[in-house]
Amino acid sequence: MSYVYYNGQEYKTRAPLTEMEGFLLASTASSLILSPLPYIGRSFQKQINKEIPNNHLYKDSFIRAFDVSGLKDKGVKLVEAQYHDVPLEYKLGHQACYDPIQKQVVLNTDKISSAGFHELGHALNSLKSKYGIKYLSKLRAPGYIIAGLMEYFAIFSRKKPKGAPRSFSDVVEDNCGKIAFIAMLPTVIEEAVASFRGVNLAKKSGVNDALIKNMKKIYLKAHATYSGKAVLGGLAVYASRKIMDLFTRPKPVPQSFGDW
Repeated sequence: MSYVYYNGQEYKTRAPLTEMEGFLLASTASSLILSPLPYIGRSFQKQINKEIPNNHLYKDSFIRAFDVSGLKDKGVKLVEAQYHDVPLEYKLGHQACYDPIQKQVVLNTDKISSAGFHELGHALNSLKSKYGIKYLSKLRAPGYIIAGLMEYFAIFSRKKPKGAPRSFSDVVEDNCGKIAFIAMLPTVIEEAVASFRGVNLAKKSGVNDALIKNMKKIYLKAHATYSGKAVLGGLAVYASRKIMDLFTRPKPVPQSFGDW
């Protein structure tokens, strides 16, 4: 423990044990806030698994949607995972994706064609979009990195008195929860647009209204995994920041003016 001075005010720094208590409490709070995310993910997986027995009702329409989407003209290839050397989770129908680098839509069309329309939506966003939508997917990786850095700013708060002169890093620290949330927004928006375009493709390709309703349930729960990460992630960073602030900021020492 030591003392620092700012603007004529004396401050007492916090003991290392106190700072460690703050770190443990902030880490616990962050974990608790993020704890619903696995349940949200399982809810999505259950929903898509319900549609596997109906896959034959989606598959032909999905292949038709790919053919008429214009994506072939952009060099996009459909990789049917069950016939190719791809990671096991794709072969099993646990994952589907659009790879913008290879320009490939990858999924097991014998199991989760219902998810394929969404991946076509990603491809359309990347290759056939206006109003800057195509750039949102490029911000996904930077967004995740920035959100992770904000947790660093929250947990490793600087030991400066609250009234001390503020630097750029102080501004970032003060707003790290908001920044973490905003960094995830491009992903949240692009996922929503991909689902919207995927549903429209499904309608144009002959998927009936009952199946469209089921697809919307799948896509809504899938989107909840991304919006949940953005909202809960931002809240977790904010909570960590506030807790660490309480345990690491130097405290002002009451001034004594003696007897007159």
